[in-house]
Amino acid sequence: MPTPASRRAVLAGTTAAGAAALAAAAAGCGLVREDEQSAGAVDTTAPAVDADSDLVSSVAEQLAETLSLVLSTGASVRPVRPLTRRFAALHRAHLDELGQSGDVSAGRVAGSPATARARLLRAEERLQAGLARAALKAESGALAQVFASMAAAVAQERAVAR
Repeated sequence: MPTPASRRAVLAGTTAAGAAALAAAAAGCGLVREDEQSAGAVDTTAPAVDADSDLVSSVAEQLAETLSLVLSTGASVRPVRPLTRRFAALHRAHLDELGQSGDVSAGRVAGSPATARARLLRAEERLQAGLARAALKAESGALAQVFASMAAAVAQERAVAR
């Protein structure tokens, strides 16, 4: 009987496969010109600067909202603080990558450590799904890869948190 795969190997493989699938889905961003279809030429002009700006703003807003919850949870629920530090660093790095400020306000959250942790992990799951959707919507292949990478990073932190 073969030896069972380790949890780490399964999580790493699943995360890598998911990121690869998102990147592959977002890779076909070149547009074929109608008059050059027979030659197989690809339009290499970059999309308009504003094509993805609304999407970037939306993703940055999601990241900032989740970061605010992370900081609030860390400030209010001491046992969850080590987890919130990792997520806060990740979200600040993602906001920085998008050229956005990571300065968000932290409030207070109520509830037991278990409730706060569950609420935080649900928010991270929603963020991961939003990042994956953004990767599929992005006009720019490079931006799609950035969003897919961000989704994979959140998935990895969620897997470690369990």
